[in-house]
Amino acid sequence: MFLRTAVVAEPGETRRRVGSALNDVESISVNLPSIEELLALLNQRSIDLVVVDEALLPSDDHGFIKAVRDRPDPPQVVIVGLESAPMRRATLTASGCLAVISDSVDEAVFQDCFRAVAQRRLDEADAGFREVPDDEYSLADYVTASPRMRKFLRDARRAASSDSTVLLFGETGVGKGLLARSLHNESTRLGPFVSVSCGALTPTLIESELFGHDRGAFTGADRDRRGYFELAHRGTLFLDEIGELPLPLQAKLLTVLEEREVRPLGSEERVPVDVRFIAATNRDLQKDVADGRFREDLYYRLAVMGLSLPALRERPEDIPEIAQSYVDHHRALAHSDVASISAGALECLVRYPWPGNIRELANAIERGVIVGTKAEIQVTDLPNAIQAHSTDASAATALPSNWHQVPWREVRQRVLDETERKYLSEVLRVSSGRIRVAAKRAGMAPRSLTEKMKKYGLRKEDFRSVSEPSSRS
Repeated sequence: MFLRTAVVAEPGETRRRVGSALNDVESISVNLPSIEELLALLNQRSIDLVVVDEALLPSDDHGFIKAVRDRPDPPQVVIVGLESAPMRRATLTASGCLAVISDSVDEAVFQDCFRAVAQRRLDEADAGFREVPDDEYSLADYVTASPRMRKFLRDARRAASSDSTVLLFGETGVGKGLLARSLHNESTRLGPFVSVSCGALTPTLIESELFGHDRGAFTGADRDRRGYFELAHRGTLFLDEIGELPLPLQAKLLTVLEEREVRPLGSEERVPVDVRFIAATNRDLQKDVADGRFREDLYYRLAVMGLSLPALRERPEDIPEIAQSYVDHHRALAHSDVASISAGALECLVRYPWPGNIRELANAIERGVIVGTKAEIQVTDLPNAIQAHSTDASAATALPSNWHQVPWREVRQRVLDETERKYLSEVLRVSSGRIRVAAKRAGMAPRSLTEKMKKYGLRKEDFRSVSEPSSRS
């Protein structure tokens, strides 16, 4: 999901800084010269984040921010400027503004602060986009015909009923975040579920985000702020991508796990926290321990209950039901007439190895629902890498329905292009997406193969074997 951002600022430094920060965030951004144009835009479309240069704020700035926040589909508001500390505090507390970032801080601090705010709003928007409320996820939602998955769910139910620390293992896209939320919902914890991605935060911000900080702890810290540990008090803190946590912070995390206290940056006081920890990783943490990249004592402290979520390719019998559930979900959102999946398309889905797991399947079905013109998703509605696993040659060739009325030259070119695309997809598949290996198999130069991949929209990442994450082209 993209963050929809409106920036109200004159051409110049503020626009440049905000635009630079948004380059690292999945965002669709529009620049506006005035508050009037912003209000007109908000009447036309939904916006997730509004960024306003302090110089363009109306005289009744608090009233303006409250009016924006009182809209039926309210965006969050960030103000850039406001050098006065009392004005910053008033803007944050009285008007419902999400953040105030001083434009006098240096470039690195500005970029880090804005990216953190934008990513937090993106996470909020993505959570609001989901059809099922967060508190309704449960292990009962996992319907499976796979013996391996059934055993996993039995272990997960035991973990949910305890208060022990849990470490979730699994490839990217298998659904570790939703599983963590389900474990929290089925536990006895009455507090909130707080999720933080250790890999999404910069080293300069992650300590402040986790532990909180006192006013003046570092440049730009103009007010006290509670960290994720405190926000999760009496609830669950989910630390995703735990393997990306820097070594110095691993030591601090171990201390929190053992002492159940945190000390915010710039503070001498320790704050007690009652938190259940769930961590997740797609890395081989035991190898990281052997290589000195992850603390051994922290690994064993986290892995009191270790759960390995099976990859989608390891339970192909579940693919039809999961795929249909995404059809039902996305057709309602897109107001589409697509209601099911054709036999040929379903065969492709079952045969495909799914390096991106559930997340990739959801994206493929969403695409099929959007581009599909029939009541069923067809093979040709799926991404090219998945189409390559069809055994239906006529579907893969996809001649025009009125081919007998089309000049022979056009029909021939269509057949050649589709055959070449399918051939290259298969070569890339058996080569695990490695360009040089695939080019050698095909008897062509790597550069020629790359150009043809661009022509057909083929990406090496879609064919890369998950068992060879470090292979290079």
